[in-house]
Amino acid sequence: MIRPLLCLAAAVLAAYPAAAADETLRIGMGFLSFRRGDPYQGITLPSVMAHQAVYDTLTTIGEKGEVLPALAVSWKAQDPKTWVLTLRQGVAFSNGEPLTADALVVSAAYMNTPKGRSETIGSTLYQVDRAEKVDDLTVRVHLNEADALFPLHVSAWRIPAPNAFTNLGADGFKDNPIGTGPFTVTSWTEGRVVMAANPNSWRAPKVAGLEIREIPEETARLQALVSGAIDFALGLSLEHESSLREVGATLVNRLTPTVSFLAVNTAMVPNSPLKDPRVRQALNYAVDRQTIIDQVLGGSTDAAAQLTFPGAFGYDSTLKPYPYDPVKARELLAAAGYKDGLKLQAGVAVGARASDTLYYQQIAADLQNVGIDLELVPRPQMTQMQDLFFGKLTVDMFTMFTRGFDALADYRHRTCAGLTQGRAAFHCDPIVMPALQAALAENNAAKREAQYRQVAQLERENPPGIMLWQGMEFDGVARGVTGYAPVFEDVRLHLIEKKKK
Repeated sequence: MIRPLLCLAAAVLAAYPAAAADETLRIGMGFLSFRRGDPYQGITLPSVMAHQAVYDTLTTIGEKGEVLPALAVSWKAQDPKTWVLTLRQGVAFSNGEPLTADALVVSAAYMNTPKGRSETIGSTLYQVDRAEKVDDLTVRVHLNEADALFPLHVSAWRIPAPNAFTNLGADGFKDNPIGTGPFTVTSWTEGRVVMAANPNSWRAPKVAGLEIREIPEETARLQALVSGAIDFALGLSLEHESSLREVGATLVNRLTPTVSFLAVNTAMVPNSPLKDPRVRQALNYAVDRQTIIDQVLGGSTDAAAQLTFPGAFGYDSTLKPYPYDPVKARELLAAAGYKDGLKLQAGVAVGARASDTLYYQQIAADLQNVGIDLELVPRPQMTQMQDLFFGKLTVDMFTMFTRGFDALADYRHRTCAGLTQGRAAFHCDPIVMPALQAALAENNAAKREAQYRQVAQLERENPPGIMLWQGMEFDGVARGVTGYAPVFEDVRLHLIEKKKK
């Protein structure tokens, strides 16, 4: 299995000599951020791996979804639109700038520029209006709307060095990123980032260096790990487990804070049959999720009954996934006027894992069994997302996922609610939207959680697509590497150790 592909590993080794191999942790993954070290771009792995090494966020998320201190050690609501944060004492950026309230003042001001709002973090934290310095370690954040979940939301807010960011500008800073994290960038070239340990970080690392390599092909990542060219591979597949075991490496199943689904595109497709909730229900009854999870994904996750996951705010543990019931699916299709079936197109982004193609093919086969001819149209993920954002998506369905611990903060809802400018909506259910907007407006956290569950119940009966499962990834870890204990998508790089050979 491995021998015919040894040339791939040799190529990786030749391109990246293993200098200081015992002192440097080397990571291989599918791609690096296209905006390099821009602290405001990117929110999910693998693109934010380097960001996790360089920056810290204001809060972080624990294993059960709880909000924990990071750069902010405490927080309280002064009124519905004002939060006061206390910052961690004694923290400095890697260039020597002290962490003070000034960093948040500069950061909030940038996010409120047109360029800042166009970036991922600026659009995610759209409710942040400005930050006000109370004293060096106390900052008052003013919001443009009430946000009972503000401490949860700022787990995405990375803080860059304020003077360096101001002096270099956003474009200059992305090539010279400076944060308070456990590593500092020494070089960022095409497809490769080299970092040194930041011993003055409040999260000092256990290795002397970090190297992140872009290795787009999954097979090449596997071979690089097996051969010793890298110590840690992000984004492998279940079928690689035996190959890794042969060299003493392990395959780790990492659940992500996402839920995968095949979303319906009713906004950009005229007269879509998917506007009828009976058709969308039929799609969900027709797919045998559990068999796919067991046979293709190795039982590594659970079928989804809602577009959020255990530990996330508003998760409703009483909801159950749609059972596999092709008879019920056919009955619903007939009631909706599609007794003879229908034809649909689905844009699928494949390539991250070999198993992706297999389960989309099985979904299509299950739908064919009830008279739905689903044509799979493979497309690059970036192209499909750009078409989605700008209202140019022509397929009936497409691969999609919700992300984060606040299910209703996802942009699929923000577009429908008019909160995200410049991005097109793809499905705004008239039954679900009133409850959703009421939940977003509620400033009492307990009442808001109950309303989130109501939204989940409505979406269960009026699904925005075929709900699949909580997202998962398989990461490969070499023998001698310890301390890898990710919390969802927080890799916690500072805890990883590498035994010297």
